[in-house]
Amino acid sequence: MPAPDLDTYLQRERRHRPSRREASGGTAPMNVPPIPERLERAILFLRGDEDGRAWLDALPARIDSYSRQWHLTTDAIADSGAMSCCVYCTTSDGTAAVLKIPVDSESGNTEVQLLQRWSEADAAPRILDRDDGSGVFLMTRILPGTIAWPVDGRADADRFGELLTRLNRSGSSTRPALKDLADIAEMRMDWARDRFADPQYAEDMEYFSAAEHLEQAKRVLAALLDTSAQQYVLHADLQAKNILQGPDHWFTIDPLGAVGDINAEAALWIAIQDGPVSTEDRIEQLAHHSLLDPIRLRAWSFVFSVAEYRPYLVPSAKQMAAFVATTDPNQTITRLHKS
Repeated sequence: MPAPDLDTYLQRERRHRPSRREASGGTAPMNVPPIPERLERAILFLRGDEDGRAWLDALPARIDSYSRQWHLTTDAIADSGAMSCCVYCTTSDGTAAVLKIPVDSESGNTEVQLLQRWSEADAAPRILDRDDGSGVFLMTRILPGTIAWPVDGRADADRFGELLTRLNRSGSSTRPALKDLADIAEMRMDWARDRFADPQYAEDMEYFSAAEHLEQAKRVLAALLDTSAQQYVLHADLQAKNILQGPDHWFTIDPLGAVGDINAEAALWIAIQDGPVSTEDRIEQLAHHSLLDPIRLRAWSFVFSVAEYRPYLVPSAKQMAAFVATTDPNQTITRLHKS
């Protein structure tokens, strides 16, 4: 599977691609909004040209079919997707909703299980309908639904900590079948290795000492996995882009799903930020959360600051580089084994 550096691809892609409707001269069903060009390009990049075009060609009919089956009035298709399609719509009783066509049935059904679990604690959208055979589902739309970019200092850390608490307050005793966090972490490391080898960023990566830091992050990750903590049901991609502003608090969407160390959940949010607060300060703000361990939180923050480093995302890259440069991986490993 190629490294999912969609931002790089979209930056390079400057040529106009005619939409599939323009290319074919056909028309989409009446109940289907136009498919955004950005979504089309993302699907083609991440799924490959042949599979991507087949998936896109079938998409209008699938949207139309589920809209009729579940009596939906469609509004627009989100252009921020990558391997799935989200359609903003309204149910017959006026409920604002989102119809999601996932990458495959397995990922869709996993997402449904997790959202159902977390919606019990008002931490995720409610599932309104589902098709287990395809993984397609209908969920409530979070409003106002803007992305909760962390720009408000400690107040945002408090909101994130409160969300983390709600995500782990589910009354459900059933644990869905999920990947191990180790597999997700290794996947991120593999993506980083491919990204760091891109000739386009050779100078940036040399300045960052990418190869050295990647080896250090691998050692810290191994120590984290060797000293595994209590196992939690994790979102596994709980970064800002997957957190939405609700009427009273934050909600989460788009989980990958995993079982593992909850400190990794918080560390990803800490590492991927471009606001005014440093990684070091974010760790301090969350270190005393009742579910977190400050030593493990710092170690995971180091791993993700390396694995998620992207020089073309300048504000977050600067924060990551500053934190990595002032962290001693050997000391971090020693503290993990002593804790």
